[in-house]
Amino acid sequence: MKTLLQITATATLIVALSLNLNASILNLEPEDEAYINDIPFNTEEVAANYLYEKALAVQFEMAEEEYIDDIPFNTECIAADCLYKKAMDVDFEFEEEAYIDDIPFDTYEVAKNYRYEKYLKNVFVFEEEAYIDDIPFDTEEIFNQVFFTVFYYSK
Repeated sequence: MKTLLQITATATLIVALSLNLNASILNLEPEDEAYINDIPFNTEEVAANYLYEKALAVQFEMAEEEYIDDIPFNTECIAADCLYKKAMDVDFEFEEEAYIDDIPFDTYEVAKNYRYEKYLKNVFVFEEEAYIDDIPFDTEEIFNQVFFTVFYYSK
């Protein structure tokens, strides 16, 4: 918008100067006549307005300017930090509100049940584990000894 105004102002000045220069070059020096005010408007102003509106009607296509990274820091981050610090400096004081029991259910229970049901829907697939003999004795033999001893002495 600023560029458009500058171009328009420059065009108006050029038109005004060219009218004045053309008038001074074409000095025909007519005989002195009495001035007759027979035109009820200023023709110079009409011509200038016409040329001004014609200059405004012209569509100027400006080439896209290249991005110049001339600021060595991120201004958006600095502005956000500044706004954050300003907000943190404000001491907000709120009145204590009365407790309102407006939810007719226990939200903790609802959330817990939701998670429980969500996790039940998960299907876990485990690979078959290889047999590892990590007990250094025969458990079946020990079971039989204990079972028969308890069974034998319990009668």
